[in-house]
Amino acid sequence: MAGRVGHINIGRTELTFVFRHRYEKDDDNKLIDRFTMWKSWEIGLFYKPMKIVGLKNCNKPKEWSKNLVRQHMIGINFLWFKAWVTICKGGLNIKTK
Repeated sequence: MAGRVGHINIGRTELTFVFRHRYEKDDDNKLIDRFTMWKSWEIGLFYKPMKIVGLKNCNKPKEWSKNLVRQHMIGINFLWFKAWVTICKGGLNIKTK
């Protein structure tokens, strides 16, 4: 994923900030992004509540369904860019490069 991503940890709460724009440099996912993320020109605010696996007993995949925590995503769509913040307390986040 191209774009800017930043993380801030406050205690067990993790904030992730993401900024993407329509004219990013080419990468391996350019074709997928063009048809999924940038298929329409939109303006607006959005909110998405999600459930993700928590840190408690994360090494036991059979118990993941009993250990879900809420993650909230708040963002903005504006014609040529999208930006959002995810807020999660006690969730399991796997860092990638």
